[in-house]
Amino acid sequence: MGNCETHNQGRRYTDRGVKTRQKLVDALLEIVSSDGLQSASVRAITRRAGCNEAILYQHFKNKDQMLRDVFAEIMTSMAEDKNDLVKEHPQLVDAIQRWVETTYSFYDEHPDAFAYVLLASPPVVRSPSPLYGRMTKLFAELLDQTEPPKGMCLSRDPLSLNMFRGLLLGVPRAIHFGSLNGPALQYSGKTSSAILRLLLVSADKVTITK
Repeated sequence: MGNCETHNQGRRYTDRGVKTRQKLVDALLEIVSSDGLQSASVRAITRRAGCNEAILYQHFKNKDQMLRDVFAEIMTSMAEDKNDLVKEHPQLVDAIQRWVETTYSFYDEHPDAFAYVLLASPPVVRSPSPLYGRMTKLFAELLDQTEPPKGMCLSRDPLSLNMFRGLLLGVPRAIHFGSLNGPALQYSGKTSSAILRLLLVSADKVTITK
């Protein structure tokens, strides 16, 4: 009976610790989303989470480690959604449409988390960084596994890929900062079309350029 009681106390402590950590994470995301990274001090985070500053160091080595850990957790979650898409080997047009839809659905469901990793200024983690690598690799794999429509070629030069990122993030950024009404998912069709116009070029034009 004594062992059982000790185990239950440990379980209650663990559950409480998990909830406290999540409160700290939520507080961090809210602050960065609304006020920017520069406002995310340990005092501000713990005050919003409703705990004292010492509690944060029970869950994270320091604030910088917290920033990176939370960033990595969110990017991993986003990558898991994309990983299933890559495994399906969809056609290019469908692949781009679903990549955009998955991205915008994540923003609609988790706007603060999305803003933390992709919209924060200054960025929480500067690119290039291994923390961005998984998503970049997944998109490269997706393009490798698809074929463009007949008579078209896929543009994968650095400028086109950077413009792709700008098109993809434009809608969530505009919604997040109040210049466009949500949800983001309603704009996925127009964004997908714009991205396809950017990435697909006539095979004849490519031949002439060469």
